[in-house]
Amino acid sequence: MSEPATGEPANRDYSRSRAVLMGTWTYADECLDDVPAVKRSFDRMNGLLRDPVCGPWPDASLVTFANMTTLGTIHRDLISTLKEAEDVAFFYYVGHGIYDHRERLCLTVVDTLRDADLTAATGLPFDAVRDAFRASRARVKIAVLDCCYAGLATEEYGRLSVDHLPPGPGAYLMMSSGAFETSWHELETVADAQTYFTKALVDTVYEGLSGAPAGLTFDHIFGAVSDHLVANGRPEPGRRVENHAARWVFARNNAPEAPPEPGADPEAVYREAYRRETKEGVERLPAIAALYEGPAATGHTPSMNRLGQIAEGRVRARMQGIKPGPVEGKALQEATQWYVRSSEAGDPVAPLHLGQLYEEQYGNQDRALYWYALAARRGNTAAQERLTGLEQRIRLGIGPPRRTGEEETEPPRPDPPAPAPGPTLAVLAAVAALASGVPRERWLAAWDGSDSLALAQCLDVLVDACGGAYGEWSTLDETEQARVLSDFAGLRPLRSDLASTARRYYETVGRGRLRAYAAGLDGRRP
Repeated sequence: MSEPATGEPANRDYSRSRAVLMGTWTYADECLDDVPAVKRSFDRMNGLLRDPVCGPWPDASLVTFANMTTLGTIHRDLISTLKEAEDVAFFYYVGHGIYDHRERLCLTVVDTLRDADLTAATGLPFDAVRDAFRASRARVKIAVLDCCYAGLATEEYGRLSVDHLPPGPGAYLMMSSGAFETSWHELETVADAQTYFTKALVDTVYEGLSGAPAGLTFDHIFGAVSDHLVANGRPEPGRRVENHAARWVFARNNAPEAPPEPGADPEAVYREAYRRETKEGVERLPAIAALYEGPAATGHTPSMNRLGQIAEGRVRARMQGIKPGPVEGKALQEATQWYVRSSEAGDPVAPLHLGQLYEEQYGNQDRALYWYALAARRGNTAAQERLTGLEQRIRLGIGPPRRTGEEETEPPRPDPPAPAPGPTLAVLAAVAALASGVPRERWLAAWDGSDSLALAQCLDVLVDACGGAYGEWSTLDETEQARVLSDFAGLRPLRSDLASTARRYYETVGRGRLRAYAAGLDGRRP
């Protein structure tokens, strides 16, 4: 069975459909924060399916796992429930998503443990959802994940490829985050705080989409949700689709009237411009920029930010699949003007862009600090990371971050002085003393024998220990970073003591001496 993408919603038989909603918002493990916003999102999704706009789904077709203390029989109940579905099988999860030692996505319950070795034993591996969909005879199978690392559900190396989830005539997987990206929620200082992704999804369905058909498909809804989140500086969601699932009508459109004329509704025009940006070729960029200018003229800050990124060349580079180059002259001036206008209107993202321009293009650290701090005060966490990194580099008197792929032969930006002499024998001896002495095979066993996972986690904690992604670590080029990572991993730091060993390693090398140390490394450890 398939439905057209336009017209009235299909006459679904929800008595032959099943929906499983799972959410967890309190945790026993102190490493996992309680998130009250999750409960509100869970309740809103539950209410949405019971609302006439989505059917409604009858009580007998809905099963909820709300803040379950333990796994219990969830896996078995999930399979038996979705196995009953003949028309639609629907699964929704909101809460902490974590990955185990095999990089598999695991959905949490109250007593789930953050320890990667115990995660799969105390949480619900996403493989369990695959099992349930595989057992189901439903014509359409939908999974909606609102959690960190949701994109792991599509990773082939994690054996969670959408090619195998879920099998059948139609499948749709909607994710709030990428494979190793976090999902965000509103702070409790916000009235009725919720997770950003579910809030955008539910609000979109209730409000409807002007100019869309009478029946909203998941493609209609995803496009609107993605546009809204990106425009507000939130993580960009993802999706994977099989066969006709993109055309499945999920809800009635509460706003089916004709679309507004360009310029009449700034938000609608912005969404249309962004849709064209993601769908059309670079040759259409001037027309797309002109479309953004309409809402920007009315004070629409996301449109101003987009025009700034177009002036910088970032949008063109993304459309062409290349890395953005330096920006200067008129283009730099134009980008700055758009970001300043947006910032003056109170936007939290524009000051971050200005901080990057002043740090990377103008070479003015004082102005960069000002703009990063302003964005951070407005709640921009990415700006806070850059502010912390820049402050550390200024304290240590070291140079700016290196762009990915930057070569020593490029014209120098405000560059650090030549590296100090390499590490002394005393420093080398002190670093060597941090070695665990554990044989390599036994050391790798802590990561299930995976070299790549061991190195990835070593890199993670080492970057944090060196001041974060924009601190002293960012002043190293790729070769220097690889040398230091290899040196640190060569110590075979115990997984249980990884963060502490990384901090001691950095202190032993010496703050502000990371480049000099990297220059003196000779790959002496395997």
